[in-house]
Amino acid sequence: MRTAPLLALALGLLASPAIAQPEFFFGTGEAPVFREEGVDKRFLRTRLYQALEQGTADANCAQVVGAFLTLLGEVGTQFHKRDENFMLDPALIQALGTQLVTERFPGNSYFVSMVRRVLIDQKLRAEWLQTAESLLPYYPAIDVDRLRFLADGVKPVDSFLLTLPVLRERYAEEVKRVNSVAVSTAEALFRDNYLDHEVAFSGMELVDVKLEKPKKKRLKKGEEPEPERMVARLTWMEPELEATAMYEFKFGKPRKRERVEIVATLQDKQYADLNKLLKGNRVLVRGRFWEYKKAMSTIELRDALIFPERDWARVGTLVEPMALASCPLAINDLTGIAPIQPGAFGKNR
Repeated sequence: MRTAPLLALALGLLASPAIAQPEFFFGTGEAPVFREEGVDKRFLRTRLYQALEQGTADANCAQVVGAFLTLLGEVGTQFHKRDENFMLDPALIQALGTQLVTERFPGNSYFVSMVRRVLIDQKLRAEWLQTAESLLPYYPAIDVDRLRFLADGVKPVDSFLLTLPVLRERYAEEVKRVNSVAVSTAEALFRDNYLDHEVAFSGMELVDVKLEKPKKKRLKKGEEPEPERMVARLTWMEPELEATAMYEFKFGKPRKRERVEIVATLQDKQYADLNKLLKGNRVLVRGRFWEYKKAMSTIELRDALIFPERDWARVGTLVEPMALASCPLAINDLTGIAPIQPGAFGKNR
């Protein structure tokens, strides 16, 4: 099994009809199996692994370990069954490459090793969760709720590539734009290909969360009415087009932005505290894509989980440069090769 690379999702590429077929999103075979390799065994002997297991009392290393656990929580909600790749927000990819990588410390390799350890074990180690909880007062960026989700076991979606904008694009391509010969079967084929898959949609706006009674229906003899269920109502708004010129004159009414309403029936167990979610919060929702109506203007998800979501583009620093330079575990004891390798002959150990 190859070491999983970081994958930044390019929505423009996915929208291409030449490649974006159902097999592209969901794959055609079994989900990847992660087996322990040499680099995984070396990771168990590194100082970073020991800090994840036992915690750290060093203030500088608390930033480093906290940053890695923060990144891990962000990717853990969107592992998928398609392949060994995983998804990280582009702003966090940049932060990882610029703030956690130096000549003597390949932070990106360590992070991939952390992800692989979780996927090999099929859950987050309890010791790592305990370390995250102990660091939270000193590094509040850690999303412990997401790590608790991982600690209960890796639960991959079918594909993180099938975002809501991409799903709408596929509906337009495969249903709305088909010719007269295919129109009679296009809708049914789309339903067969995309419904009943586990999906994860980010960038949703929370409208409300409340207990709702199911729609009334005539019950059969001996059948009991369905209980109330916790439902999250969310909305997605098409992003505004970026201006192409410094001065742009617009005439007439502005183009109406597309809007999608999401109705998500929630699982009984939620990792985020629903009482603390505010209307208008940005959230990520995971669930089974169950139904859609009105040409994808309304979507229903079932068995859903919701997590608060940060706008990482507005977060400046995960690790201060001096903290990384002063942390004794930020050395390359994983690969054994680096331009600057501490502990060589003639140097203080």
